[in-house]
Amino acid sequence: MKITIISSNKIKNKYTQKAIEEYSKRLSIFAKIEYKVMKDFDKDSFKNAYIIQINKNSEQISSEQLAEKLKDITVHGYSHIVFLLDFFSKISSDFSFSISKMDFESNILLIILYEQIYRAFCINANLPYHK
Repeated sequence: MKITIISSNKIKNKYTQKAIEEYSKRLSIFAKIEYKVMKDFDKDSFKNAYIIQINKNSEQISSEQLAEKLKDITVHGYSHIVFLLDFFSKISSDFSFSISKMDFESNILLIILYEQIYRAFCINANLPYHK
C-alpha cells in the first residue's frame, strides 16, 4: 500500500516535522507514506490512485469509519491512496470527508491526518493503539 498526502502548504515548524517522521515510522509496517507539496494538483499524475479529499464542509467520519473505508479501498484493488489537503472545491475526488467542522492551521491538520491514518491501520490490524 502506498499513501501520498498532498498539500499546497510547506511544513512550517519542527514539531510538525517530528510528528510526521514519527507517524511515518509507525506506518512503515503497513504502508509507504509520503508528503508532497504541490501548488496545483494534476489528477492525471495519479491515474490509478484512489483520491480522498479532506474538506471541512463534507460529512464527518469516525476513526472506525476511516478504517473501514481504507479496508474497502484495498479490497477494491487500489494500492495507492492520495489524501488532498487545501484543494477543496477544485478537484474531483473519489471520496471526501471532514475531520472536524472547526478550522485548523494546515500543519495541525496534517498531524491529525497522519495520526488518524495510523489509527485506522491499527484498528484494521486489531492492534491496541486505538483502545
